[in-house]
Amino acid sequence: MSRTLLALMVPEAEPLVGDLRARLDPAAQRGLGAHITLVYPFVDSDNVDDVALERLRGVARAHAPPSFQLDSVQAFPSTVWLKPSPGNAIVALAAALEAAFPERPRDGRAFPDYVPHLSVARNVRGDRAIIVTTLEDRLHASGPIPCTCRHVHVMQRASGAWRSLVSVPLGTSC
Repeated sequence: MSRTLLALMVPEAEPLVGDLRARLDPAAQRGLGAHITLVYPFVDSDNVDDVALERLRGVARAHAPPSFQLDSVQAFPSTVWLKPSPGNAIVALAAALEAAFPERPRDGRAFPDYVPHLSVARNVRGDRAIIVTTLEDRLHASGPIPCTCRHVHVMQRASGAWRSLVSVPLGTSC
């Protein structure tokens, strides 16, 4: 049994942030590609069964694939991230998934509001300003990154590494 999460994978961001994430994001160091977390923790891997997957498919079918652009650099106290705009479809999807799985485990962290974000650097301290500036320079040079996420991915962390268990299509993107 291991921990899982629900995520939107965002491979469009890898050319801009892949090298930074590889150095500065522990999840990337464990094999988790650029992504926007929807629900963490999700259910334990032993509970990703046909019933849970059908519930997940039902929520996913009801939501169109979100299209957005990564267009600004933001920071939490110890995380530097890219903001998806618009983010309202991602927020609605995350809320629907939370509501569909009220029995999911909690990890003790409580955030007042879900903020969709693509983490680039986590657990940063004094070098946060340098990372923000580097990322802003890259984003300015490349322009906003257009993205469309067509699947919700159930990601499992086992033996220290993340891997995809299953992906479920959103809306009509079968």
